[in-house]
Amino acid sequence: MGLEETRYLATIVAGIPHVAKAMEDVPVEQLWRALEAAEVSYWRTLRQSGFAESKCQTWTSAIMRRLKGQVAADGLTQVEMLKRLREEVGRAPG
Repeated sequence: MGLEETRYLATIVAGIPHVAKAMEDVPVEQLWRALEAAEVSYWRTLRQSGFAESKCQTWTSAIMRRLKGQVAADGLTQVEMLKRLREEVGRAPG
């Protein structure tokens, strides 16, 4: 993974706990809609930053798994999340 990709990933990972915390106040019946909105936002941000669609999809999927884990309180630190995202993105085709 290049330096630019690492910076984007680190920035996104740093924000995941904040997004998850904001979702704590979302009524359960609206949580999936909030998660879908976050997913679209992450994908759009990556795409607008010039990354290929396939890479945006891979990253967005990995990021959303981490976000859902945080919402479910899996307790991963930012360093652990970044490590897992790097591993996941590194294994993905494309």
